[in-house]
Amino acid sequence: MSREAFAFRPWVRSTCRTAMLWGVGAITVLGVSAWLLRSPDDGFLGKAFAVLLGYGLLFWVSLLKIWWTAGRPAVEIDEVGFGHQPLHTFKPRRIAFDTVLACAPRPGTQSLRFVIESRGRAREFFLNLAVVRRSHRFLDVLGESLEREGLVRDGAGWTRPEA
Repeated sequence: MSREAFAFRPWVRSTCRTAMLWGVGAITVLGVSAWLLRSPDDGFLGKAFAVLLGYGLLFWVSLLKIWWTAGRPAVEIDEVGFGHQPLHTFKPRRIAFDTVLACAPRPGTQSLRFVIESRGRAREFFLNLAVVRRSHRFLDVLGESLEREGLVRDGAGWTRPEA
């Protein structure tokens, strides 16, 4: 099996782009209001305007980072494991198939619940499939990989027989 990548759904980037545009508009309106209502002895910009500008720039840069990250693959799967790209981090996180004890859909959501062995303990990890394009294909490839690693199909999920 070669590496297969699954992109973020298009709405992730477009929603971020829309939020950036609306955010710039809202910050501009609030900034102009703060500047017009400033005290004359606060200097040219005024403290409220400077704070608002700082928070506005931080908000906009955060959305820009998420928009940039959503241009990368959401999930990449290969022979030994898969990598997922959280929108809030710069680097993908990897999970090896040999550490997966169980995997099943989380009831009432569009996410997968993984039980993973880490440092001798079982821990949970949730993967949001709502943001993954071609999620049905991803589930097919994931199922094949988990079964090749020794997990068995158990209803809608997979479990490791010795777990």
